Order: sequence, then C-alpha cells, then structure tokens
Amino acid sequence: SRMATADHGFNIHNGGQDVEEEKGLLDRKRVSLDGSSSHEIGGDGEDDEAMSEGDNILTTFEVRKSFLYRCIMTAALGSLLLGFDIGIISGALIPIKREFNLTHTQLEMMTSSILFTSIIGSVIAGAVADYLGRKNGLIIASVVFCGGSIGMATADNYGELLAWRCVTGVAVGMGLVICPIFSAELSPRRMRGALTSFNELFINVGIPLAYFVGLMLRGQPNDWRWMLASGVVPAVSLFIMTVFLPESPSWLLKHGHEEEARLVVSKLVDPSESPDRRDVAVKLTMDEMKEDMKAQTEMATWSELFLNKENRPALLVGMTFASAQQLIGLDSLIFYSVYILAYYGIPESTALLVTLVMGLLKLATTVLATQLVDTKGYGRRWPLLIGASGCVVGMLVMALATSMTVSSLSSGLFITGIYLYLAAFGLGYGPMCWLILAEIFQGPFRSKGLSMGSLANRLSSFLIVSTFLSMIHGIGLSGTFFVYTAICVLALLFTYIFIPELRGKKIGSEAQDKLKRSCRHCL
Repeated sequence: SRMATADHGFNIHNGGQDVEEEKGLLDRKRVSLDGSSSHEIGGDGEDDEAMSEGDNILTTFEVRKSFLYRCIMTAALGSLLLGFDIGIISGALIPIKREFNLTHTQLEMMTSSILFTSIIGSVIAGAVADYLGRKNGLIIASVVFCGGSIGMATADNYGELLAWRCVTGVAVGMGLVICPIFSAELSPRRMRGALTSFNELFINVGIPLAYFVGLMLRGQPNDWRWMLASGVVPAVSLFIMTVFLPESPSWLLKHGHEEEARLVVSKLVDPSESPDRRDVAVKLTMDEMKEDMKAQTEMATWSELFLNKENRPALLVGMTFASAQQLIGLDSLIFYSVYILAYYGIPESTALLVTLVMGLLKLATTVLATQLVDTKGYGRRWPLLIGASGCVVGMLVMALATSMTVSSLSSGLFITGIYLYLAAFGLGYGPMCWLILAEIFQGPFRSKGLSMGSLANRLSSFLIVSTFLSMIHGIGLSGTFFVYTAICVLALLFTYIFIPELRGKKIGSEAQDKLKRSCRHCL
C-alpha cells in the first residue's frame, strides 16, 4: 500500500458531493492494465486535474497508525535478530576464546560464520517470500534463530558452536530480506522512507540491547552461554507477534487473493474518515498496487533479473551500494568492539561501557534519520553524502590515533573517531541502504533484487569480519584503518555519482526512472 497520511494536525473533510466529483475525475484518467488509455472525457486539462486530485487523496487521507506501526515493528523484529547477535557475540568473544583456547583465526571463523550462512538465508528468502508469503517467511526465520541460539548455548566444543552459529546465520539472512520487502509493500508512499528504515533502526536497537545484556551477564558462571541463549527472547517475540500479522497486500494480490488484500488495505484507513473517502482511498491504493504488480506474471525469473535491460541499473547500483555499506569496515568495529579496545590497551571493563555507548549512539542517529528521511529538503541523498563524508573523517581519526603511542590522548582520539564514524553511519549508509534497495526495484524484481542486494551486503560483511583479526595482526590497527579510510573515500564517490534523490517517488517505476538518469553515462 502506498497511501499516505495527512500532515500532523491537518484533516480534510469533504462531503459526499466532493467525493463524487473526485471519483468522476479519477474515472476520466483511468489507464487499463495492458498499457492502453481508456476512453477519456474532456481535454488534457481535465486529465491533469484528475491526476492531481488522485495524488491529493493519496497524500491526505489519515492513516490508521496503530495498525500500521504494529505491523511494521513486528516485521522489523526480523532485522533485530542480526543486531542482537552482533552485540551479544562481541561481549562473548573473549570468554569463548579463553574456554576453548582459540587462535585468532578460529575466532575470526566463528565470528564470521553467521555472515557466510546468512548469505544462504538471503538467497532463499526471495523464493520463500514469493511462494510462502512474507508472514510465513518471518515465522520460519524466528524458529531457526531460536533453535540456533539454544544450540550455541549448549555447545560442548568449538565444532558444535561453529555449526549452530551457521544455522543461526540462515535466519538472520532471511530476516534481512523479508523485513524491508514487507515494510515497503505495506507502507503508504509518503511514509515509506521512515517505515522501511525501521529495518536498520531495529538492527541498531538489537546491538545496544545485546551489549547491555552482555554487560549484565559478564562475570557470572557460564556467562557466554547465557549470553548466547538470550537470543531466544527476541526470536520467540518475533514468532508470537508474526502469528497475528496480516500478509502483505501486494503478495495477496499477486496470488489472486484480491478481497483479502482489500481488507488489509482498508485497515490502513483511519476510522475517522468518512465511508465515501475510505472507499476512494482503498480503490486508489489497490489500483496503484495493481499497477506495480502488473508485470509479476510476465517477469519474475532469476534469468530475467540479470538479463532484463530495464532492470540492469537497479541491479548493478543496488548490489554495489549494498556492498559498499559493509566494505567501509562497519562490522569490524561492531563485532570486535570489545576485542579491539582491549587489544589497543583499554581495560576490558571500560571497553564494555564504551561499546554500550557505541550502540546507543548509532541507534540515536538512526532514529534521527528515520524521522527526517521523508521531510522536504532532507530526503535520501543529502544524509547519505553527509554520512559518507563523516565515515571518511571518523575512520581517518581512528587510523591516526592508532598510529600514535598509546596514551590518554591517543585513546581519547581513538574512541572519538569510533563515535564519529558510527554516528555518521547511522545518519547515512545505515538506514538509507535498505530503503533505497526497496525503492529502486520494480514489482516483478523486488524480492529477488533485494535478495541479491542482501547477498552482496552479507558477502562484503563476511569478507571484512573474516579478515579483520588477521589484518590487525599483520599490518596493525593503524594500517587496517588506513585501508578502510581509502574504501570510505571510494564509497563516497560512488554515492555522489550514482545515488539520486528518491523522496516522494513511486516505488519501483518512478524511482527506477530517476536511477536510470543518474546512470545514463555509465551503464
């Protein structure tokens, strides 16, 4: 659904006559599904007026926010699973290393294994979401994550721990793909930016939540086992809440359940609206969804995803952008935060507190970005460019600080660089990546396109996390952060050249047209 809510505190009250006039205008501009224009009454001026009236309805009807936010927040718990695992493993790494006497290579493999198998989850998520539905996909992810958490907590040796961590990764990959698909398809067009950004927001809720749990459990008997077992709580919460979640109306339409889809869309309209305006809003929303889903039966195969020329800019830019989000080194800081700070010489107790602040700071900036993403003058592009520039500066400060002799000054600079980098990431790359990926693919390609974007993202994250400890033992912290600084600069240039402003554009068609214009000289 892409019906938008009215501005806060502003309601339009039309009588039955106004609604009938609106219906008449809208009927005159109807376009048939085969692409040919229907019989038109009046000239171009009336068509323009009809289209304007239609846009006015879609941007002024009051949305039933209690229903909408409950649905979006439930789906976003699928992304919280990744954030929780990132935060909890960071606090558990050192006690796990001590208990099993692991080398830094084994520690890398154990940490990054969840990212590698999340790739498998990302790939199958598109098929699961298409054939079984978005709702059932989230239920499957919750069950798998719950089983993996219990398995890790009860592991008797390194091999068992590694195996169960791989199982957990499949659930993480599925959640990362299905959450933005569901959010983009249910969200009203005007609210889509903020609501789809809940994907990144809930990852950032999970990170400090897990940091806090780790801080509370640290020092207790079998502390790392209780840390890993705590992942059952968000998984069970996702399962229970998803049972009461409606299916995506776009998926219902695609599979011929039009009346069920209409019922879901009607629940998005606030009860305060008149019956006539409710009917018009539902009809317009369903028509717009049908237009977006029209080609689902024509093009939906993997070969068409890669070979279709119209989809090529979205696929190439989307996968590259998703890769860049991780290649700039974020997950090396998040997964290994306590390890890095202790390796640098900061006491472990202090490192745990620093990581908690890291998680809260990243969460705060992500919340700010989601509040501003759909406002005029903010959008997607400017926060991306500002955030990308901040990542360059933050990573450079870290590189310079770690090249200095360890002191209170250098430690302060190091922590400042980390905070600056995370704040910049939370403002730009974090929430904007999944939002832009959800917007640029047209209906027939959206599930598989997001699967490929998530695949590229997880592969890049795996590359970073699986090599970080080897890099710092090889070229040192400073050398590693200088390499990441260079990658941050390249990512900034890519963002400046290829990522257009998409605020207010219709999901799929309009967004992809604007993307093509930004890529016309390169693709």
